[in-house]
Amino acid sequence: MGSGGVIGQETIDRVRQQTGIVAVIGESVKLQRRGRTHVGLCPFHQEKTPSFHVNEERGFYHCFGCGASGDVFKFVQETQGLGFAEAVELLAQRAGIEIVATGAERDASERASQRRREQHLYDINASAASYFERMLDAHPLGHHARTELERRALRSDGVQGGTADALQAFRIGYAPWGWQGLVEHLRGAGLSLQGAELVGLLVPRKQGAGHYDRFRHRLMFAVLDLSGRVIAFSGRALPEPEPSELGRLGLAGAGAQHGEAAPAKYVNSPESPIYRKREAVFGLYQARQAVRAKDECVLVEGNFDVVSLHARGIRHVVAPLGTAFTPEQARQIRRFTQRITLLFDGDQAGRRAVRSAKPVCAEVGLTARVAVLPGDTDPDSFIREAGPERLLSALSAARDMTVHLVDQVLDGTFSLETAAEQLAALGEVQDLLREESDATLREMAEKYASMRISERLALTQSEERTIQALVRRIKQAQAASASGPARPPAAPAVARCRDRRHDIPLEILGALLDYPELLDDPEVATGLVTLEGDVAGAVAALRQASSSGDPLGQPEPVLAKLAPAIHPFAAARLAAPRHDRLESARVELLDNVKKLRLLEQQRQRSQAVEETQRAARAGDFDHELEVLREVERRERLRRRRTEGP
Repeated sequence: MGSGGVIGQETIDRVRQQTGIVAVIGESVKLQRRGRTHVGLCPFHQEKTPSFHVNEERGFYHCFGCGASGDVFKFVQETQGLGFAEAVELLAQRAGIEIVATGAERDASERASQRRREQHLYDINASAASYFERMLDAHPLGHHARTELERRALRSDGVQGGTADALQAFRIGYAPWGWQGLVEHLRGAGLSLQGAELVGLLVPRKQGAGHYDRFRHRLMFAVLDLSGRVIAFSGRALPEPEPSELGRLGLAGAGAQHGEAAPAKYVNSPESPIYRKREAVFGLYQARQAVRAKDECVLVEGNFDVVSLHARGIRHVVAPLGTAFTPEQARQIRRFTQRITLLFDGDQAGRRAVRSAKPVCAEVGLTARVAVLPGDTDPDSFIREAGPERLLSALSAARDMTVHLVDQVLDGTFSLETAAEQLAALGEVQDLLREESDATLREMAEKYASMRISERLALTQSEERTIQALVRRIKQAQAASASGPARPPAAPAVARCRDRRHDIPLEILGALLDYPELLDDPEVATGLVTLEGDVAGAVAALRQASSSGDPLGQPEPVLAKLAPAIHPFAAARLAAPRHDRLESARVELLDNVKKLRLLEQQRQRSQAVEETQRAARAGDFDHELEVLREVERRERLRRRRTEGP
């Protein structure tokens, strides 16, 4: 999906007005009405108590847990990995609204032209996939690919069952030996060789005109998008044919692959206008229904892992393709489930892949577990040797990712040998615990780590406190190195005694955000002159927006004008108003104005006392008298304001 032109503001506003944010978010988040807002579990981070608020009248959402906020366009962008224009187009289609772009006719023509170009690329890939599938049985060297499949107990002879279905679902094929097989096929089908070059099927010759096949003598896997269209290919190297076989088939001359003694194990399509490897998840199209039904996705490393498990009835399995697991891929999975189990190879590379996937899962809000296979076994080998039941048992024994990673750190190498090694290991454990956003899971992992450390060092129960003290020292050392000279650690933010002179103006602003029409109330307007700083600026921005009608029909332009320090408070209040009635908001606002004035009077009196004491100590009686007269003047002025003439 993509727009060739800029979408007009009138169209964006129309889509916004005709799209209910509660209905859109409610398709993926279970929401319950609570006063003027709807509440549910946040889709952007792991939580057990709902802190995600959606406000229909404002068209705005905000999470009190992770701070995520925005309008319906941003929600679609963040949850589906789309750009702004793509999100608008998706919601426009949902609402039955035709997209009107600026420079209407030219842009509409450009968009239509781009769609035709993209469709031509899809057609080229589809034709290539059909060619590779046919060559698996028709080409005289196709038996090399079939042998590789049979070696993995995946028969390609048309026998019905899970294997045949899997090979068909993943469009397994064979890219023939030689340089011109696909070139001739595409030319004969009347398809553009330049287009085939653009999607990475063909490579231009370095000398002279023409193209040659990128994929040669390889077992081919088609990569599909969520619409089932072929967007790329992955080709696995096969054993080289014997020269005698090539000669018998008359292919020796065509085998210009001479010199490629050690080809890359896998060759994947390069990126193209229809394929971005950071976004593609191998097997998600085939697995999507099983993932949704089981409410879980299993992530493995390789193509054969996916196909092999699918063929044996475990179909909620996918893999990243030629790249580390990315946030874009995680968001694709997040569309179907919030739970993921990593089943990577047991070697060192697999362990590194698990560690690098942790922040990705946390960023997107996937609840991640890790399943372990014995030794250096990969899922394909394991399921062939042990069977599906044993693999399902390994999946059911999966553990929370943080606990799994803590175990990796506290393995057999953690001993009493050097204090430096122990400190390094404990620091790594602390990093893992700090990255865990779910408080319950973090507490469980911390208790588990403490138990493992105690066992490893043969500590008594009383000595466990030494480990806890050591962890605190590590935290303090890390904080000191990050912030410069050592200083006592600050108390947690929730425990600080906040200055009421800071809180009260925010509560005044909150009442105005609940009911902006209070700006027109004369008594409220008089009280607002007591505000200053960032809050006064926010009120000014709100008043400016009010001059154009509904100031919070589109909250984000107003939020953009607020100081960063109060932006989180305002975003939260917009999504979850405190007051259900205008009058209650007005009463609280005016009460807070009185409190603010009282605090200012107390501050002035305290300041006056300090000044008179300083003047008395210095023997400056004239200044002392002047301060007392100023206090008396302010008091008379205050009484006139409160008592009237």
